[in-house]
Amino acid sequence: MSAEQPNSRRACANCDTELLGRHCHACGQDGDQGRLSTRAVLLDAALNFVNWDSALMQTLRGLVRAPGRVAEEFVAGKRKRYVAPARLCLITLALWLIVTRWLGVDPLAAVGFRLDSTDGVSGAQRTAAEIRAFLGAHLDVLLFIALPLRAWLTKRLFPHTQHNLAECYVLVLYVASFGFMLGIALAPAMLVEPRGAMMVRQLLTFAWAVRGARAFFQTSWAGALLRMLVVTVLHTISTALLFGLLALPFVL
Repeated sequence: MSAEQPNSRRACANCDTELLGRHCHACGQDGDQGRLSTRAVLLDAALNFVNWDSALMQTLRGLVRAPGRVAEEFVAGKRKRYVAPARLCLITLALWLIVTRWLGVDPLAAVGFRLDSTDGVSGAQRTAAEIRAFLGAHLDVLLFIALPLRAWLTKRLFPHTQHNLAECYVLVLYVASFGFMLGIALAPAMLVEPRGAMMVRQLLTFAWAVRGARAFFQTSWAGALLRMLVVTVLHTISTALLFGLLALPFVL
């Protein structure tokens, strides 16, 4: 009798499924991975960023060409090809704020929100300056938590849509991500003309919101334009009130 062959079973390091080839048929991970090295980490990041067929590149291309289609396909279940909207929004928001701060640009000042405190000002002026300082320090969190409110307003302004609130939130997150990416691209221009660059960013983001709403809600250009204009005005007012209410407990 021949000696018993040793167990040659190879298992996926990620999910412990038996490997039938190089890549795991359950989770897709490469089964021939060795120990991590700095070179491998950086190379993987670079390849994923420049790979034209990666989820990131497909998402960016989709947002430039047809933001409503990206949201529609993600809602319909085609999620492997796109970066998740909340993740993309958080990343682009963080990058936008990092770039603007690195360049020394104040996003609040760029939109005309100047409430700097000085000696001898009244109590009300001092409180307003403290609120402004609080908003500047927590702008990333505040901008992100204001997006569900925009999704709710969008849902209310498109009452005949079959999309629920969470699905409207997907559209809002993708459009907001596009706006933050525009902010990154326009950051150098903000050094020369901050208010002008911010206005361009806001107008282009609004235009993409209209494009996205028209495709996502299957409505006319006029209907999408009018409703998104109302959404934008109401969201601006309600966000200002929300930010003020959130800041007051910390400055009083």
